[in-house]
Order: sequence, then structure tokens, then C-alpha cells
Amino acid sequence: MSKKAPRQDATSPVGLTEAKVLDFLEAHPDFLKRHPQLLSVLEAPERAFADADSAGGEVIDLQDAMLARMRDDLARQHAHSSDLIDASRTNLQSQNRIHAAVVELLKARSLDHLIEILTIDLVGLLHVDAAVLCLEGGSVAPTINQGVRIVPTGTIDRIVNVSRAVTLHDDIEGDCRIYGEAVGLVRSEALLRLTVREDAPIALLALGSREPSRFHAGQGSELLIFLAAIMEHCIRSWLDLPR
Repeated sequence: MSKKAPRQDATSPVGLTEAKVLDFLEAHPDFLKRHPQLLSVLEAPERAFADADSAGGEVIDLQDAMLARMRDDLARQHAHSSDLIDASRTNLQSQNRIHAAVVELLKARSLDHLIEILTIDLVGLLHVDAAVLCLEGGSVAPTINQGVRIVPTGTIDRIVNVSRAVTLHDDIEGDCRIYGEAVGLVRSEALLRLTVREDAPIALLALGSREPSRFHAGQGSELLIFLAAIMEHCIRSWLDLPR
């Protein structure tokens, strides 16, 4: 009695053979192009030549394809690493500048000296091109008033976002209400809203740069918020106002 071939369950997986893989690749010649990630796991021969009679004598060099993909991957990783290093270096530089500025603010010997640091020394400490302190309404300009501008009440609320301590703008033309004669130097800016106390006129410290992208909306502002808080504290201390 002859043995019957074992019945194959319709749900059981069909055995995958090299012949079937070969048939599939021949039917889908662009498979590796559509799935280039396989080039990083396939083991390539030293050289692979197609049959000259069946493939028109074309040379299929899998090594070159794999090496090209690896070079592309390495180039992307190198570019990504370089971007991270550059960003870290820039952040560290900004942090050092802010810390140096805070130290100078805490060294102020008087209110006038503090204003001088805010409007003159910060230009060099923060590597900006303009630093202006705007005071609203009936504010009295300090003795050292270089870099200090008195603006009409409500101006600062119209210029900066009321809910934010820091507002950043890039690729702009400076506002002459803020920068006065230095307006031509400003292509990007950081506007620090200063509130010494709730019932006192608000103030604005504007930092302007001739670089269009030095300050921009997507930039982290934590360090500038910290700087603004220190400024408020120092001004409050010299004015002897309650917290």
C-alpha cells in the first residue's frame, strides 16, 4: 500500500526556499531599492556578476551599493553629531555670558551704576549691538541716562507679549521707539519685560543684534528669564521697594 503524502494545513506557513526567494527577487528587481536597509545586514560577495547572456552583461556590484549606503549613514550621523556639538557649544557660551552679566549686576554700587551696567556693560558681556532700558510714562530718567528711553504709558504692552517675561524676534527692522539712534543696528532682538512690583510702571530691557538669527522665536529663553529675574531683584533692592 502506497503512503499518502501528508496533508498540508492551509493555515501552516509555506516553506521558504532559495528558489522561491530567487523567483521573488527576479519578479521584483527593485526590491533592494525599495528596502535599502537590507544592504546593511546582507553579506555581499567580493564581486557579483550577472549572467551576461541573461542580464545583458550588466555588472551588479552589491559591495558598492552597501558601501554607498554606509557612507551616507555615516555622513548623516556625522552631520547630526556636529549639529549637537555646535548647539552644546553655543548653549555653554550663552550660559557663561549670562552668568558673567549676573555677577556684574550683583556688583552694582548704586542705582545709577546698575543702570550703567544694564545699558552699557551688557553690550560687551552678552555680545550684542544695542542694550536699551525703556521706562514708561511718568518715570524719572536716572542720572546716567545713556541707553535709557522714556516711552508713553502702554507702549511696552503693545510691543511685547503681556504673558511672557521674554519675547524674541528674528529677521526684523528695529523699532525706533525702543532703540532710537541705534535702530539701524538691530536685525534681531530679545525683549525682557521687567516688573519691579505690581503697582509700579513696567520696564523693558531690549537687547538688539545685527545678526538676523541671533535671537529667534524657537530659541530657548530660560537663561534670559533668569537674567530678567535678577535684574528685577537688583532694581527692587536699590529702590528699597517691598518684594
